[in-house]
Amino acid sequence: MTYLRYLSVIVCLLLSGTLQAKLVLNPLIGNNAVFQRGVPVRIWGEGDPGADVTATFGGKQLSTKVDANGAWEVEFPSMKEGGPYELKVTSDDSVLLVANILMGDVWVCTGQSNMYWPVNRTKGQAEVVKNASNPNLRLFTVQRAAADEPQSSVQGSWLPCNPYTVGGFSAVGYFFGESVQRDTGIPIGLIMSTVGGTLANNWTSREVLERNPASASYFERYERELAAYPAELKAYEKEVKTNPKAEKPREPAKRQPTGYYNGMIAPLFNFPVTGVIWYQGESDSWQYENYDRFLRDMIADWRHGWGEPDMPFLIVQLAGFEGKDGVNENYPEIREIQRRVSMEPNSGLAVAIDVGEADDIHPRDKKPVGERLAKVALVSVYGMDEPYAGPTPRSVQAEGSKVTVVFDTGCGDLVDKDKGDLPGFEVADSKGAFHPAAARLSGDAVIVSSPDVSHPTAVRYAWTGFPKVDLYNEAGLPATPFQETISQ
Repeated sequence: MTYLRYLSVIVCLLLSGTLQAKLVLNPLIGNNAVFQRGVPVRIWGEGDPGADVTATFGGKQLSTKVDANGAWEVEFPSMKEGGPYELKVTSDDSVLLVANILMGDVWVCTGQSNMYWPVNRTKGQAEVVKNASNPNLRLFTVQRAAADEPQSSVQGSWLPCNPYTVGGFSAVGYFFGESVQRDTGIPIGLIMSTVGGTLANNWTSREVLERNPASASYFERYERELAAYPAELKAYEKEVKTNPKAEKPREPAKRQPTGYYNGMIAPLFNFPVTGVIWYQGESDSWQYENYDRFLRDMIADWRHGWGEPDMPFLIVQLAGFEGKDGVNENYPEIREIQRRVSMEPNSGLAVAIDVGEADDIHPRDKKPVGERLAKVALVSVYGMDEPYAGPTPRSVQAEGSKVTVVFDTGCGDLVDKDKGDLPGFEVADSKGAFHPAAARLSGDAVIVSSPDVSHPTAVRYAWTGFPKVDLYNEAGLPATPFQETISQ
């Protein structure tokens, strides 16, 4: 055998050995992970087609073969909360060990920038970060990725919650998870999958969007922006050399229908979860008339993807804000859609109207938002008995010019927090025009009237971008903004 032929054989053998060494776990299955309790435990990854794979977890061992596409999966029986556990996966000479796994509940924290907003930029962040050590709370941040087709994997890793890891994580998610973990004692895993400035249709499958005629204009806009982006970026790169304040063009991906669904949600479907917390709607407010269907379709789409038609989906109602033209008209419409969607089974609402900032779309006080979401989860998902919602309208009746709005108060009687006038109520006349109204408390009801309206046809509350709100219950939870018609 000549030297060159001998060398080529050695190279082939080395390459063959390298190829045979392939054994990969999905990134969701890593050190410090939380696996969903009470459901079968799925372990999956990639390997060499035809290779044997053996996995050991929780005292049980399962074997399978890698399929022709290089994929493999095993499914262990369900387990109750607890841990830590170790997972061992072997194939030929490859061995993978995954340590410090807990069985508990996994929640997905998703939406746009107010869900992304990190702990290290929230109110009181220094104290929050310092006290953030909780080995039973685990954090996974999905790397931002838009895609044309549904992906099989995300990039990210599990981290235990501590002062070194919590700062860059979602503040709303952290306060939610910390509250749920503390009050239930169950290990909690949080998966943050967020992108600022996104629309609900960015997070929905193409199959579902194509059934909605309103989607067509969004697809068309994306194609226009995608085609124009290279020239816009080139112009920006030239301008920024002499003008540091030049505005960078928006990435087309932020307006790609289905893009973040494909890259950041669909890859999670094989990983069982308890539920979702969702903070989004600001970007959809400019075309709010489409939002009701987009939001409902997206929720149904995700439940279908996870194979859980009753999966809890908890929504943050938009916080107060008036720093942009149009929000006084648009934000109330989004809040009303969020309220009505949250009334559907296995859904819930955290009202944030009172913790906004007039001139900042990113209010810094995220703790009440996360804790209110946690209260909803503790009652609706974990069966606890405690106040979890502010006053919501139960019935509306008119007698002459007076309107009586009866509330489900959530806790005791209604409370006028400032003990003065009760602002924010309006009634509509026979033509549908709204007029400011006086309001007074009466137990679990508010009596509303306006001297300008003799026969009211509708009543609404806190119907502006940044309203003054005084209506609470005895647990200190605010009433939801709302609009209701009056039966004639």
